[in-house]
Amino acid sequence: MPGWSWVVIWTCLVLALLAVLVVSAWRLFHRAVAVLRELGALAEKAAMLDGARAQREEERTELAILGKRADLRARWRLARDASTRRRNARHAARLDRAHALTRFDPNSRRWFDDHDESRSHPE
Repeated sequence: MPGWSWVVIWTCLVLALLAVLVVSAWRLFHRAVAVLRELGALAEKAAMLDGARAQREEERTELAILGKRADLRARWRLARDASTRRRNARHAARLDRAHALTRFDPNSRRWFDDHDESRSHPE
C-alpha cells in the first residue's frame, strides 16, 4: 500500500468524525433550545400558580370563633338558603321528568309506517 493511501484513509476518517460531531452538536443545540422553551413555559405556569395561591390566601375565611355571631349567623343562613334553592330546583326537575314520562299521548305517535314493506300483509 502506498503512503498516500494512508493519508486519504485518515483524511476520510477525520472528515467522518467531524461530520458526526457537527450533526451531534446540531441536535444537542436544538434540544437545548427546546429545553429552554419548556423552562420558560414552566416559569409562566409557576408564576400563575403563585398568583392563584396568593389570591386563595387572601380569600381565606376567618375562624368562626373569632368572628361576630351575627355575621356567622348571616353567612350560615345564606348557605342554607342556597342549599334549599338547589334542592328545590332538583326536585322540580325530577317532577318535570316524571310528568313527561307518565303523560304520554299514544295518539301523537305513528306506530307503524304505511310504507314499510316488511309489515305489509300479503293479499
